[in-house]
Amino acid sequence: MDVYLHTIIAFLPILAAYWAGRYWLQETLVEDVVGQLISKLDNEGFIRTEEDKNGEIELVPISEIVAKTLRDAYKRA
Repeated sequence: MDVYLHTIIAFLPILAAYWAGRYWLQETLVEDVVGQLISKLDNEGFIRTEEDKNGEIELVPISEIVAKTLRDAYKRA
């Protein structure tokens, strides 16, 4: 294998990785993937979210969930 062929073989995967990175880092693509992931986790009960006044989804801290659960448990007892 000569120097030029080796350079081309080494350069092509680097160029492909660059193009793939530019494609995957598009802002709308990232927002769509993250939005779908959060929605799926919320629907399956792994996380809890709530919508704020602006319509944006926010994660609920686990400390608030635990505190609410403990308050409800003490009210029942």
